[in-house]
Amino acid sequence: MVVRRPHDRKQQIIVAAGDLFRERGYHNVSVADVAAEVGITAPALYRHFRNKPDLLHNAVQAGIDSLVATVSESEDLKALLTNLSSSVSRRRGLSLLWQREARHLPAEQRELMRTQVTDVAARVASLIRAERPELHEGDEYLLGWSVIAVFGSVSGHRVALARKQMEALLYDLAERACQASLGVTESRDQPPTSSVTVALPRRELLLIEAIRLFDERGYQSVNTEEIGEAAGTTGPNVYNHFDAKVDLLVAAVSRGGERRRLGASRAMAEAGSPEEALIGLLKAHIDFAITERHLLGVLISELDQLPDKFRKTCEQSQREYLGLWVQVLDEVKPGLTTAEARITVSAALTVVENAVRTGRLRRRPDLADRLAEIGTAVLLGN
Repeated sequence: MVVRRPHDRKQQIIVAAGDLFRERGYHNVSVADVAAEVGITAPALYRHFRNKPDLLHNAVQAGIDSLVATVSESEDLKALLTNLSSSVSRRRGLSLLWQREARHLPAEQRELMRTQVTDVAARVASLIRAERPELHEGDEYLLGWSVIAVFGSVSGHRVALARKQMEALLYDLAERACQASLGVTESRDQPPTSSVTVALPRRELLLIEAIRLFDERGYQSVNTEEIGEAAGTTGPNVYNHFDAKVDLLVAAVSRGGERRRLGASRAMAEAGSPEEALIGLLKAHIDFAITERHLLGVLISELDQLPDKFRKTCEQSQREYLGLWVQVLDEVKPGLTTAEARITVSAALTVVENAVRTGRLRRRPDLADRLAEIGTAVLLGN
């Protein structure tokens, strides 16, 4: 009896690789793992893909191609939101793969993909501009990226709803982002910067550079020689301040978690009502994201590289942080299920986090004000 290979074997492999990279991280997945997930041997997988980087490239590219096709076929804003809502399940892991795992691809591949994603955002922006011609110049791009962030936010959690219910909620959240009322922030004269240079301790310099490199390239792709060189010293000198590379990551995550917690605590203490508390939480998160962009990136992308015991503690802190948001949102908008509230909060946070990590957007001097307006619209409606 002749056993024929399924005609869609290559697609099965791409889907399995994307799921595993999303769940475990690129460096924690082997070709054998992907092959086993599909029910074939590693040599059989190599008939379709050259190596693991080729698998990663195809997994990310498949998601981007799907996004490009969906946006391209949408004639107006309503059609766009409908199409993105109904197709989001096909690329639920794309945002995480693009932001976290695509860093491990060659620069030329990343640049081609970045161009495609930027073109998608431009297309979304043009549809928003057609619907809202009164927008100030450039605001349509911020709203376009916000729409992409809403749909991409499902990549960062496992909250499930019935398919039609999920589609309706994501449509509603994305429409809120599109229709957010945006103000104008008057330009202010910047105070003169001080010419006094404060010399930071060597340990602090090492930690700052490690945070930047971990965010830009991923923990696994950075060594202590590179960290030392970036901090103006040598790799061996790192060990005068940290026992191992992983201790730099632990220190970074500890710092990020504590600064985020302090911001949330201050917002809650200063609030006079649940709605003030929610807006305070949002503004605190925006401030943290803008001022600590690389630290935020480490919190988003590198927790899986931590030692198990500390990782579990950090994941619990993350759940408590999101739980606080959900609790406050429930007080402001009672009637949402816990799942709906968590998806709503995740969408608002992702809008903020993606904006500060997108070059064109983070250079806006009014970014904090506009993100507060968009985030409020996503959370509470217009």
